[in-house]
Formats: sequence, C-alpha cells, structure tokens
Amino acid sequence: MSVEQQLEALSNTGDPSLQDLATRANALATALTSGQISKGEFIEMLEDLAHEKNINESAHDLQVKIAVNTVMTALVNLASMY
Repeated sequence: MSVEQQLEALSNTGDPSLQDLATRANALATALTSGQISKGEFIEMLEDLAHEKNINESAHDLQVKIAVNTVMTALVNLASMY
C-alpha cells in the first residue's frame, strides 16, 4: 500500500484527530517531495506532529494504532529518498 493510500485510510477512520494527522502528514510529504523542506526538517516536523497528536490516545482501536504506526514508518522511509 502506498503512503498516499495509507494516509487516505487513516483519514477515513472517522476520528477527527486522526483525519487531521493524515492531512498534516500529507502536507509535509508534499513539501518534502517538492523540495520545499529538507529531509531533516521533514523528520523533525513529522516527529513533532506525532507528539502533538499523541497518537496513543487517539488510537483507541489496535487496528487504527497499527495503521498509524505503519503510515508514520512509510513517511520516514519516504524521507530516505531525499
């Protein structure tokens, strides 16, 4: 599953906090791939986003928590290409 598909699935959970997380993470990925931010900035902003959203509290369901962790890992892997 692509990063975009993972973010879309996260956005479709119905949880407003996770929808916001997906939207903001997608904006960061777009900024990285378009060269607007560096790999280091991307990683730092992504970590800040994860902490801000406090993923563990938002992910009530184990399946959602796994999806969040998967998409965050995919986004970090995306940074390795830049």
